[in-house]
Amino acid sequence: MCDFAADAEAARQILVGRVLTVERVRQLNAKDYFYQMLKDNPEMLKIYPGIENKLLEGAIDCHIHAFPDFVYRSQDMIQIAIDASKAGMRALAFKDHWNISCNAAYLAQRHIDYLIEKGELTHRVEIYGGSGTCFGMNPDAIRVALQYPNFKMIWFPTFTSLGFWRGAGQPEKGGVRLVSESGEVLPEVAEIMKMAAAKKVGIGFGHTDFKELLPLAKKAKELGVRATLDHPLLELNKLLLDEMLELADLGVYVGTYCQPMIPSLYQPVADPMETINTIKAIGPERCIIGSDFGQVLHMDSIDGMRVFIRALLAFGIKEHEVRMMLHDNPAKLMWLD
Repeated sequence: MCDFAADAEAARQILVGRVLTVERVRQLNAKDYFYQMLKDNPEMLKIYPGIENKLLEGAIDCHIHAFPDFVYRSQDMIQIAIDASKAGMRALAFKDHWNISCNAAYLAQRHIDYLIEKGELTHRVEIYGGSGTCFGMNPDAIRVALQYPNFKMIWFPTFTSLGFWRGAGQPEKGGVRLVSESGEVLPEVAEIMKMAAAKKVGIGFGHTDFKELLPLAKKAKELGVRATLDHPLLELNKLLLDEMLELADLGVYVGTYCQPMIPSLYQPVADPMETINTIKAIGPERCIIGSDFGQVLHMDSIDGMRVFIRALLAFGIKEHEVRMMLHDNPAKLMWLD
C-alpha cells in the first residue's frame, strides 16, 4: 500500500515540459479551478473591458509579428499600427525571424502619417523594425541593415540557433552558434553587439539556451548593450526562474509576453500563474511586457495586449508596475528614453 502511494505521488510530480508537473496540470483542469481562482484573487471581480485603456496610452510593444512575413500573419503592419494609433500607443517594433522589417516599418509609418494628415487618425504611433539573424550572425549584413530608417532591434537566431536545437534534445541538428565550446562569445557576435550599442538599438536574445545566454549577458553588460530575453516562459526556449534571475542581475530584461499566459493552441498546456510569479520574483523594473502576437490562431495583437493587461491587473500586478514594464522598460531597451 505504501509503495502504491509512493508511486502515485511520484507520478504526480512527473514533469510536463521543464517545470510544469502532472499535479499542477491536474489542479489547473480541476472542475472547481475557476471558483478557486476567484476566491484567491478577489481583485479579479473589479476587472472590466476598458480598464486597460489608460495603460495602453503611451505604451510600447517591442515584439510583434505582422504580414508580410515568411508565414501568414493575422494582420499586416498597417492594420496593427491603426489599432495602436486608436489606442494611443507610443510605438511598435515588428520582428522578422529571417530578414529586415525596418523597410516595411518605414512604409507603414508613411501611411499612418498620411492618415493623420487626412484627419482619419488623430494619434501618431511610431513604427519600428529591425533585423532577424536566423540565416547566421553576419556583421556585414547588420552593418548595412543599420543604415535603413526605422531600425531599432536586432533579433538573434530563433528556430535556427544551436541552443534551440540543444534545448529540443536534438543537438545533432547543429544550428547557428553564438558561443564557443569554451564559453566565449564568438567574435562575429561580439561585433554585432558592439554595433548595437554604438547605433543605440536593442537586442532580443532569440531562442537559445542558458548555456549561451549567460556568456551573452555578461558580454552585453561589458559592452553597454541593452538586451531582453525573448519569451523565456514559452516551452520552446524555457528558462528556470533561477536562470532568469541570474541574467536579470547582469542587466538583461526578462520578456513577459502574452504567450503563454493567454491560453493558446500554440502552447495549450501552460500555467498562467507562472508569468505572475516571474514578474513578482524578478521585479517589474527588470521585466518587459510585449505581445509576441500576430500568429493566425491568436487574437489580433493589440486585442491580445488588452487581455494581457487585464490579466496582470486581475492577479495582483499593480498599475504602476504594468506601466513600468509596458512604457519605461521597452523605451530603454530600444533607446527611446
